[in-house]
Amino acid sequence: MSVKVSVIIPSLNVADYINECMDSVLNQSLYELEIICVDAGSTDGTRQILEAYARKDARVVILHSDVKSYGWQVNMGLEYAGGEYVAVLESDDWIAEDMYRCLYEHAKRGCLDYVAADFDSFYELQSGCDYYVRQRIFWAQEQEWYGKVLNSEQIATLRASDYTLWRGIYERNFLLHHHIRLHESLGAAFQDMGFLQQVKTYARRAMYIDKSFYRYRQGRGLASSGSMEGLRYYEREFHWLNHTEDFMSSLDEIHKKYYYFTMSISFITKYEQILTWLKGDWQDSRLHDSYAWFKTQIGKAIQEGFLEENMYGKEVWESMKFLLASPSEHAAYCIHKSREKDQPAQRFLKQIGNRPVVIFGCGRRGERLMFFCDRRDVPIVSFCDNNEAVHGGHKFGFSILSPNELKGIVNDKDAIVLLSMKDGTEQVYKQLTSLGIETDRILKEIPEGIL
Repeated sequence: MSVKVSVIIPSLNVADYINECMDSVLNQSLYELEIICVDAGSTDGTRQILEAYARKDARVVILHSDVKSYGWQVNMGLEYAGGEYVAVLESDDWIAEDMYRCLYEHAKRGCLDYVAADFDSFYELQSGCDYYVRQRIFWAQEQEWYGKVLNSEQIATLRASDYTLWRGIYERNFLLHHHIRLHESLGAAFQDMGFLQQVKTYARRAMYIDKSFYRYRQGRGLASSGSMEGLRYYEREFHWLNHTEDFMSSLDEIHKKYYYFTMSISFITKYEQILTWLKGDWQDSRLHDSYAWFKTQIGKAIQEGFLEENMYGKEVWESMKFLLASPSEHAAYCIHKSREKDQPAQRFLKQIGNRPVVIFGCGRRGERLMFFCDRRDVPIVSFCDNNEAVHGGHKFGFSILSPNELKGIVNDKDAIVLLSMKDGTEQVYKQLTSLGIETDRILKEIPEGIL
């Protein structure tokens, strides 16, 4: 069989997720796949599950890594791969059945160095159902870029927004020719960054498809995106790139500009995220140790004219300049801003108290309100709606009640009703009170930031 796409799956102790991942790749509509599983010494049964798949399907190959490093594992897979294109699939995620067929056909038709698509983040709700959120690469004026062959200058501008390697496939000969590999640092944290910065430097033809295929799991406790070490991980990746001579010498002016832009956005975003978690403790070593390195790099890039105010939104630019000048004053400003931004949500949660909720309205606003409550561990009893066609059904695993059923449920569960609609709130409020639901059991004002 001539392999069209080699799929590399690095794994370490993911027995709870690996079956869903493997089933999704084995059931791809593109059959001509090579599935390279690189396990780093799992002790929870992951290896045995992979071996069972390999016995059933000759396309599955298992490699063993003595090093617990995501970069090392993917690089092992790259060395072994024999397909025209290469993909990486993370072992706790899964993919839609047409992903590799669609990407491969576009890649071949356009003679592309790489092709990618959107993806969906997904969260497991308290109901046990999954909730999907589309993550788009292009918005507003850039949407016309979907489906077009992009050149080197256009690709350069995407350095900061395309930060996940698993959303696409990459021509193997392109990777080999430019010696593109992942940083073999320990663990599994942010090695996508170094890989994709190389890809963006050398690619001359690329495309993004206006479809979503990849399903990216959120909420897993060990995910690196939620690590307090995130700033150190970013420093490690950019430091490695800075000392990769071929890479740095290949950056022309526009690529160097957006390379430093990506570095600065990674720095300010991750710094402020961790600062919030640390409640403003800017002297914590997880911030302080990397701050000096980033300050030197970004300060120099600003001095040399690679970074300019018009590349940023006003708030981001001012915050970054503030941080570079005084981390202590920046910390006080950031914590104040964070508290101010979060106040409406906190007041709303205080109104709910410890009571479970019924969400009135099954539309988009009701869906967002449901997700807000779920993420903040507010127990959700059900939905309710005036549309008779949906009564007795379910939405995201929650039952949909008629208004006439509400009073009994509210009283039995000691629940509160949240009105999600934008228009007609007063009418629904009067409707519910006429059904005997007490006014203190109805919240009709939902902060706009939530919806």
